[in-house]
Amino acid sequence: MFSWFRKQPSPQRQTAERLYTGVVVRSRNPFFYERFGVPDTVDGRFDMILLHSFCVINALNKQGQGGRELAQALYDVMFVDMDRSVREMGVGDLSVGKHVRRMMKAFNGRMHAYQAGIDNASLDDALMRNLYGTVTGTVDPTNLAIMGDYIRNQVAALNTMNPDRLMQGDIEWAPVPGAGIKQRAPIVEPQKTDQAVA
Repeated sequence: MFSWFRKQPSPQRQTAERLYTGVVVRSRNPFFYERFGVPDTVDGRFDMILLHSFCVINALNKQGQGGRELAQALYDVMFVDMDRSVREMGVGDLSVGKHVRRMMKAFNGRMHAYQAGIDNASLDDALMRNLYGTVTGTVDPTNLAIMGDYIRNQVAALNTMNPDRLMQGDIEWAPVPGAGIKQRAPIVEPQKTDQAVA
């Protein structure tokens, strides 16, 4: 009965949760792990979420003050979810903050590296250091090139999609190579709590 008194998320928060759901669903596409050599590990899945979040935040930041505020809301939702995930992995309460701060630092570093490299070959270097950084052995250069082109295509697609739809939380991704036509993120009703979508 106490649910009557639960604070409902703001419209902006609900939109950020919808965007985050789209990021997570896209990042779980098995093609990345089965075909393109992304490590199917906690680190690999974390990096895929950061990579797709970069694409969305990059597009939102071009939509004026409202877009920048929504980008910040998406960032906040993402790290509430990361906090929850760290706790579910059994990290003690006293260490959770340290782990999440490390993840935030990793994201901010990747944002700068991907932004600097999106129009040149340094993107591949950033992907090698981060997305493929935990790979044991040699990374297939074809996979690296495919992922570099994939990210450039995502940035281009999100920058040219209808900005009103993006601001409403509707993401239209460019295709995953070999996985069929381009896909829209599913529209998911946000949870009626202030927790992030998992």
